[in-house]
Amino acid sequence: MDRRFRLFCAVLLLSTPAHAELLAFEEAVSDVHATLKIEGKEYRLDAKMLRTKAAAPPGVLLIDAAQNEDLAATALGRGMNVFALDLAKLPAPARAQALRDLLPRLRETTRAKRVLARGAGETGATLAEAGALFDGLLLQDARAANGPRSIETWGSDAYWRAPPPPAPAGPDDANLRRFFIAGTTTIAGANCLGPLNTRSQAPALRALLVVLDDWTKGVKPPASRAPAVADLVDARKLVWPKIAALPAPPSGERLVPKIDADGNESAGLRLPDQALPIATFTGFGAQKDKAGAGCAAGVALPFPSTKTDREKTGDPRPSLVERYGSRAYFVATMRIVADKLVKERLLLKEDADAYVAAARTAPF
Repeated sequence: MDRRFRLFCAVLLLSTPAHAELLAFEEAVSDVHATLKIEGKEYRLDAKMLRTKAAAPPGVLLIDAAQNEDLAATALGRGMNVFALDLAKLPAPARAQALRDLLPRLRETTRAKRVLARGAGETGATLAEAGALFDGLLLQDARAANGPRSIETWGSDAYWRAPPPPAPAGPDDANLRRFFIAGTTTIAGANCLGPLNTRSQAPALRALLVVLDDWTKGVKPPASRAPAVADLVDARKLVWPKIAALPAPPSGERLVPKIDADGNESAGLRLPDQALPIATFTGFGAQKDKAGAGCAAGVALPFPSTKTDREKTGDPRPSLVERYGSRAYFVATMRIVADKLVKERLLLKEDADAYVAAARTAPF
């Protein structure tokens, strides 16, 4: 969307009758206290303002409304100021209006020339609703509306719960990129039987934040990595490896990514520990307490270390030694995979180094 048209939309939104009014804005060191009047009732919003020591013109402000993976260090290192807030503390219908009232004050206090924002789930939907106020959006488990340059991300768990992730699409929209981060989940493992799938989306999100920042400066982003129609299959037709600890997948008809012989997804953005796995990573789990809430997290089922270990348990998956040979080979291959993602701008150099360091402690 043309920048002048987005500016016009922002002005139009700001000129409409608001359900939220900013009454006070106080900043003390990194703590920010804002008082908003919403439909006659006052709400206090406590937030954090993290100021970069490496700011370079034009200044950038990141509105961080996600309460998960911490991207502040990456943002600060890029010369961004970060305003972190919990929009869930405000009434849902007025959250977008509250942002419209807050943003002029935030622009003034940080002298921001560009404003990026990120959110997950409901907060991501709020940011998308107010999208014309921003230059770029990074959204987890949320759909972008017609607005600024946007990057959508989701993990394996999205396919095993409702609502489903974005439907397969054709060529990339000019203002949208979509990334399925294979083998990861976004929800904590409350009431779940372990071992839990704790693979983090943070390395991908850090790289995509940099991509978004560059994109709003005119640098073309990498192409989307989302499953196409050919990469999806009816979940009831998946053939899972016969592992005793594998929980039963959620029942019912749904389209999910295809899996390989190990039970791992092969479509989307595969981070190094998915491209060179040491376990089967799922987006679903089993309930610990059958009377409690359902398990929304996934499980991680480690591969056997050796052929002997595999044969003892009847595990059909090749052992670590059988598939990688030696730890030295595993580490060297991990470096190749990680560096390729760095070159593709889908992984930062420091995260690539962290994957290699972790490979040196692999259990074989």
